[in-house]
Amino acid sequence: MVVEYQEKGIEYEMENKTDSAIVFYKKAIEIAPTDITTIESLTKTYWRNEQPELALEILNKVPNEIKQFNSILTLKGMTLEKMDKLNESMELYKKAFEQSPKIRYKNEENLMEFIGYLMLQTIVGEKEQALAEFDRLKEKKLTESEKQYIKSIQPLIENYKGGGYNAIFGNEQ
Repeated sequence: MVVEYQEKGIEYEMENKTDSAIVFYKKAIEIAPTDITTIESLTKTYWRNEQPELALEILNKVPNEIKQFNSILTLKGMTLEKMDKLNESMELYKKAFEQSPKIRYKNEENLMEFIGYLMLQTIVGEKEQALAEFDRLKEKKLTESEKQYIKSIQPLIENYKGGGYNAIFGNEQ
């Protein structure tokens, strides 16, 4: 049922029916309260609806066993950032990064996870280390799509001057 509710939520989102999507994501969370994919989908739907306070409410209610997961801390930080609480969000980003295992590039399948790690590393003040990882990445045998993805992300890191995820993506409020 969880997958069906998730799929229905995605379907509604694609039709720009975010209120209906929220209903189905909430149903999925009732069944599987620790499902991070659904929590993330619901959180981001609230962001699109410009309701970060409702996203924060959801993130504050996640079960204790996942409250300190990196993905939850990062989502919560991004939500606080959307509420103009950058200092609080930066504390959560730092905590997420500190407890995160160091992610290394293995192949195309973990590229997005690796880039996400490098972005978080940049945000917490280790931009030079992240850029060094990008240089090492370019020495690897990469597919054309990997090269294009890296080429689209690296300038965001290079131009980052602080300010959290909104600043890295140029969405400063």
